[in-house]
Amino acid sequence: MEALFYQTQDLDLPAIAQALVLEYQAKGYEAQQFGDMNNVTVQLKQESTLRTITGFNKALAISLQRVQGGTLVRVGAQDWVDQIAVGAVGLVIHPLLITAAIGAIQQNNALHEVLRSIDYQVRREQPQAQVSMPPTSPGMPPTNL
Repeated sequence: MEALFYQTQDLDLPAIAQALVLEYQAKGYEAQQFGDMNNVTVQLKQESTLRTITGFNKALAISLQRVQGGTLVRVGAQDWVDQIAVGAVGLVIHPLLITAAIGAIQQNNALHEVLRSIDYQVRREQPQAQVSMPPTSPGMPPTNL
C-alpha cells in the first residue's frame, strides 16, 4: 500500500474523489466513489476478458481520510464493492494485493499515476499544502518529503 500525508485538513475530499472518478472514467475505467466529507473511497477497475473468465474482481482503491493534523491518502487493492452494499461498514484496503490490482487494471504505473492525479487535485485546492510520508507508528510525527 502506498500512502501520503497532506498536512492540511482544509481539502474538499468529495470534490477530489469526484475529479478522480471523472478522470478515470474518461480513460475507460469503471470508477465509483462513496463516503462522506471526512472519509471518501474511490475504486477504479478496468474490465478485461481475462477478468471475466477468471472472476478476478479486484479494484485499485483510493482512501482519502481527514485525520488529526491533516489528510491521509492511501492507495491499495480491495474487492470491488457494489454501491448498494456500501453502508456504514468500513472497508479494509488489502496492501498485499497491490500487484494483482495493478495487473488487473493492466497498467504498469497505475499506482503512481493515481498518486500524481491526487496530488494535482490537492495542489489545485491548496498549492501550499505540505506532503509527507505518514507516521510509521502512532504518536510518531510524519516524515517530510
